[in-house]
Amino acid sequence: MSTKDFVSSLSVNNVTTSFLDDTNKLPLVISPRFDDSLEFLCRWLVANRSWVEEQMLFYGAILIRGFAIDDAPEFERAISSLQPNLCDSYRGTSPRSVFEGTKYTFSAADAPVNYPIGQHVEMAFLKSPPRQLYFGCLKGSNSAGGETSLCDFRKVYQELDPAVRYKFEAKKMLYARTHPKVGEKWTFDVAAMLSWKQMFGTSDKQEVEAICQEEEAAEVQWIGPNNDTFFQEWMDEACQLHPDTKEKVWFNHVQVFHWSTFPAELWFAFTRIRDIRFLLRSIIIAIFSVIKYCLLGHRMALDIRFGDGSPISVSEMNQVRKVVHKNMVFSTWKKGDIMCIDNFSTSHGRQPTYDFGRKILVAWSNPHDKTSTIPSPTADKKKEHDYEDLTECLGVLFDDACVPGAVEATPNSSPDSTLSSEEAHDLKEFIINQGKPKDIATGINTNATSLVQAQA
Repeated sequence: MSTKDFVSSLSVNNVTTSFLDDTNKLPLVISPRFDDSLEFLCRWLVANRSWVEEQMLFYGAILIRGFAIDDAPEFERAISSLQPNLCDSYRGTSPRSVFEGTKYTFSAADAPVNYPIGQHVEMAFLKSPPRQLYFGCLKGSNSAGGETSLCDFRKVYQELDPAVRYKFEAKKMLYARTHPKVGEKWTFDVAAMLSWKQMFGTSDKQEVEAICQEEEAAEVQWIGPNNDTFFQEWMDEACQLHPDTKEKVWFNHVQVFHWSTFPAELWFAFTRIRDIRFLLRSIIIAIFSVIKYCLLGHRMALDIRFGDGSPISVSEMNQVRKVVHKNMVFSTWKKGDIMCIDNFSTSHGRQPTYDFGRKILVAWSNPHDKTSTIPSPTADKKKEHDYEDLTECLGVLFDDACVPGAVEATPNSSPDSTLSSEEAHDLKEFIINQGKPKDIATGINTNATSLVQAQA
């Protein structure tokens, strides 16, 4: 192949690849080698769609950087070349507006840019969240902050304290969603800014109910003095299986809509950027939040609790945030950037900034039914199942302190055993119960003992 033919070809080798963060390998960066035109990018994405999607699946996110993209229609043209099945239905919580000249491209969030947005997978609380997410930049921040942060939620699931993770998985999540007829303007609760009329694109309550029924969402209730406030309540899983890799993923919105998140994320921004304004706002909003949500009993517009209705403590949230913050990667926007995210493995968030000229846009793919990949049963459901399930459960509960193989080869089932039956039985009891938390010991002890004895 001549040099001229190589330059004009659509080979994968006609782009360069690197990593924004070499430690986390997130995201993979694709840049032009020779041709940075929009025309080349669109043709290259069509020709290499499968390869790009494989990289997105493996790494979690891809940053396309260095191509000539100047406005929202060009952004939409580029991502349509990669993902022809875009969606314009939005049931999320941030107020958004569509860009002129596009059908599928929206403002990333119409909330003030000095509001932090915690890490989350897009619309995780819906039955069918979008499979992929695409952000673009028309104007980046000129001052500190304003990054779209990324975090691999597969790592978050793996690194969370097993006891905390078990509690979330066992109890599940209870979501309560409230949207007024007219969105609030002066609030720290971003979801309260979004009216139900804006979310559904109609002021007809019956039409809203029909849309929710069609989307298999929770039943709509109309509350408030005039019965014009939208309300839904439903249970959901805290974690999810990835539809392709079957990896466990931390998959909920607790990082965004716990009442302690706003001041905690402002504090985190201060520790990174050292802007005193973030520190002062963190202190003020923390005091305000304690009074409003703890003392007066108010709830967030998207209120999240454990499935039994008990509140998620600040201590538990701090443990979740610690793991999330540890694995975060910060992408400083440049004009023309496109960030492609696997929404079932990798979260995004927004770091606050005082640069109000920042302009970020977003689009998303068609939804994927997350219930088609059911998460593994939690320990409280597994306890009545067979012995293999029980020992796997114990390994999770006790952080592998109880080794399944040790239970399986108890002394009176081994030809080398020199213990009496009574001594063997006592040893079994010890193995089963060692390290067992007191609050769950009663719940699994009877079934565990009988199952192990049946194996002996």
